[in-house]
Amino acid sequence: MSHPGARGKRSVSSKEDEEELLDTGIEMANDSEIQADHNLQESQNLLRKRHIVKRKSCIHNTCRICMGIMATAVFTFMLIQLWANYGDDIKKRVFSPQISGAGAYTHEGAVGKTFGMDFHKYENKTLHLNITKPEQDLVTLDFKFPTERIYEWDDDCLKIAMDSLNSVNVLVWSI
Repeated sequence: MSHPGARGKRSVSSKEDEEELLDTGIEMANDSEIQADHNLQESQNLLRKRHIVKRKSCIHNTCRICMGIMATAVFTFMLIQLWANYGDDIKKRVFSPQISGAGAYTHEGAVGKTFGMDFHKYENKTLHLNITKPEQDLVTLDFKFPTERIYEWDDDCLKIAMDSLNSVNVLVWSI
């Protein structure tokens, strides 16, 4: 047999060469043998024997999205209901009291740094401090000399009764 790239006519010289040519040839089907099958589905690709994943339908994806939205809504409503039932208990146990104001004062004014309140005036044995009253307050007074602890709130002003020689440490809590 001659080389496939050789030019010129090729002649079949022997019976073996003729059989070899028949074995390597491509068989063509006649048009009458071809049957139309329009319901073919590809189940694997040509290179690997992996199955091709069929795409989900639009209705399937829409149902999945709707289920996700419904699950989120139910979870949110459950949280709202839990907060409505147990919110006050959670606030009491989780949110600790906060300091609204602190400082040391004499009849002349503040001694050192203060937090959240300012000295306003000392008048008629009463110390006036500018501080906004918390919703639920707790006032701690620590006098230098023991005295009766009398205080009152009046329009964002804490009034503390004290002697002119006394000093007081004030701590206002919001509970």
